[in-house]
Amino acid sequence: MRAVERLGPEIGGMDCHISADPDTGLPWRARFDERSLAEEERMLQAAAYVVCAYLTGMRDSELQAMRAGCHSVSKSADGIVERHRIKSVTYKARDRSGEEAEWITIAPVARAIEIVEHLTASQRKTRGADTIWQTLSMAGGEHAELRGNVISLVNDLRDHLDRLASDGPAIPPVEGRPWWFTPRQFRRTLAWYIANRPFGTVAGKIQYKHASIAMFEGYAGSLPSGFRREVEQERALGQLDDVVEHYEEAIRRGLPPAGPAAARLRSEFARIREELGDFPGHIVDAQRLRAMLAHLGRTLHVGLLADCFFDPDTALCLDREGATPDRSAPALSHCRPDRCPNACVTRCHLAPWRMSIAQGDEMLRTKRLSSLQRQIIADDNERKRQFIAPLLEGPPE
Repeated sequence: MRAVERLGPEIGGMDCHISADPDTGLPWRARFDERSLAEEERMLQAAAYVVCAYLTGMRDSELQAMRAGCHSVSKSADGIVERHRIKSVTYKARDRSGEEAEWITIAPVARAIEIVEHLTASQRKTRGADTIWQTLSMAGGEHAELRGNVISLVNDLRDHLDRLASDGPAIPPVEGRPWWFTPRQFRRTLAWYIANRPFGTVAGKIQYKHASIAMFEGYAGSLPSGFRREVEQERALGQLDDVVEHYEEAIRRGLPPAGPAAARLRSEFARIREELGDFPGHIVDAQRLRAMLAHLGRTLHVGLLADCFFDPDTALCLDREGATPDRSAPALSHCRPDRCPNACVTRCHLAPWRMSIAQGDEMLRTKRLSSLQRQIIADDNERKRQFIAPLLEGPPE
């Protein structure tokens, strides 16, 4: 006792290498003991659940029906790409026994499943269970499966991350209160980001395009789970939001779009403004505005270099040699925004145009170019500068 009073107790009883926090260079946590290790296991399980819920588009009931060995790897239809597959059960609009379905997903989800299977191996063996989302605690009275406890588990992870953050909550509060997570939010958020590419820093960092390609490669889970339908619903809402933003920028901020389709848009916006009486000092009905813009929203396809108000009869991207017979959507990778009558550009498109011009200027500083190459690059850069010039002008005084 005198030694404890003099030297103090040891922090933690388990020697384990603790990784350094890259921001501080110090260990990211104190040493583990039996209690803190159990809590870290719970948080690891919660994090794995978030990864699975967020990047698969599966409902909570479909996730919690996953069994040990549900993950497999096989070749894609063309035999080139390896695809991560998950087998589970979907219950939506079906009897209580559900229907077996398959989802194609990406590597982070496969890793999360591997971790959860390892975490719950002893619990499953003791309980004689094979579903992987087991309660880690073996105390009496605890449910074997997570079930509804997953909500408190995920929100405990939020609190845990907030405690670890050094400069305020890791998850921004809403109206002064911590955000309350529910399983459905992950599915809806994934649907929103897949439907509303290509802009947004989060979408760029996490590469939703990769998830989207994998998930829609004709996998069996697409129809039973209904996730594709949710993506289409979010895309329709996103298209209308984008059209409203075009209107707001052009009419209320005095920053009209540019490009071949700009004149048609300005004319349509002016007609709607006149009909609504959308003038300074007059508050218009937001729902009526959205209803009047809906016909434009149905044809809008957002692109990196331009937005396309798609009309298959005038789309230059469909007239190229070797184009697919599908004329239901534009081929944005073959867009010619300075020529196609369906294309318009706004200020959100400026960054990639400026980057392309800067790359051209960098190439012009290369001495190995022939005079013909130099002329082609210079002409192309001048064409780009003229194309975006109207976007660089401020609103009228």
